[in-house]
Amino acid sequence: MKRIRILFCVNYMHMGGVEKSLIALLRALPRDRFEPHVALERGTGELMDEIPQDVPVHVLRGFERNYARVYHPLACGSMADRASYLAAKLRGTLVPYYDRVLRHEEHLTEHFDIAVAYQGPNELLDWYVGEYINADRRAGWIHFDVERCYINRRTVRRVYPRLDRVFIVAESSRDLFVKMFPEFGDRCRVFHNIVDPERVRSMAREYDVERRPERAVLCTVGRVTGQKGPDVAVEVASRLRRRGVAFDWYFVGEGDMLERCRKSVCRLGLDDCMHFTGVRLNPFPYLRAADVYVQPSRYEGYCIAVAEARVFGMPIVCTQFAGSEQVAGLSNAQIVAHDADALADAVERAVGMPRIEREYVSECDFSLLTEMIE
Repeated sequence: MKRIRILFCVNYMHMGGVEKSLIALLRALPRDRFEPHVALERGTGELMDEIPQDVPVHVLRGFERNYARVYHPLACGSMADRASYLAAKLRGTLVPYYDRVLRHEEHLTEHFDIAVAYQGPNELLDWYVGEYINADRRAGWIHFDVERCYINRRTVRRVYPRLDRVFIVAESSRDLFVKMFPEFGDRCRVFHNIVDPERVRSMAREYDVERRPERAVLCTVGRVTGQKGPDVAVEVASRLRRRGVAFDWYFVGEGDMLERCRKSVCRLGLDDCMHFTGVRLNPFPYLRAADVYVQPSRYEGYCIAVAEARVFGMPIVCTQFAGSEQVAGLSNAQIVAHDADALADAVERAVGMPRIEREYVSECDFSLLTEMIE
């Protein structure tokens, strides 16, 4: 049986949930049925070495050469670039500008059975896969709540007719997308992010996290950006401290709010209990050590960090976001409003809840991919 050549296109391999989910998917794809490839706008990122060795990596050199023009046209583009960019903005979609910059560049000449714009919704990659990747079938892959993250509706309606499938990582995220774009409803399929529980448990034993007597260990893993709610986490920590709860909270990740959050921790006198660790290539020992996992996100699609936390069976507290239904049936999980008081109440309750050992099963229906070419 001929293997299906499938190309996954992403920006680059930094430490993020989309990239981690791609790594897990690449590892899980059965090699007797699939020949996976990866295409990157830039060949950089902390997770480059995590791409399986048998997966060819293609760097889109046209993107790499024109990165500044594509992403910073007003600062780095020519006068003609700036005029083209502003005209495209006025028309409500940047596709004409992207086409101007990349039209005469070299593109991948290899043929694929399926090409996937994996970092969706992404105005640039969604268009590029439909326009310049040589493939029999094309798909978008949406990881976010389209009501909460920015999505250009005009571009979607222009680009998505060229996509044969739209994979979405959670049922609630699919429902939101179909509500916004009912004309594409019949192309949508739910494909949950994959977690390899054995690998997660193995990596969790690589080092130990300090535990102090009589303190609960709280953990959050994610980029320190507005989406993930690190500012709200600091407010929650302040409330817990005032209530007399003894804890060490490790927020594992980096991002544009990291220094601001660290300054807030110092200003509120939380240095002893609220710890923004920065990036960790292997965050799983923090999950193994945690008594409670907390996800204070403003929005998600299907939060892979919550899925990874489920492997360890600790109580979970998360806000109401698309994809939070993955913990709805767990007896030691709570889904609450995105509010510091509600989160503090839930965390205080969770500290007294038991860890529940259960088998974690990742849902991998690869027939959703094979049916595209059958």
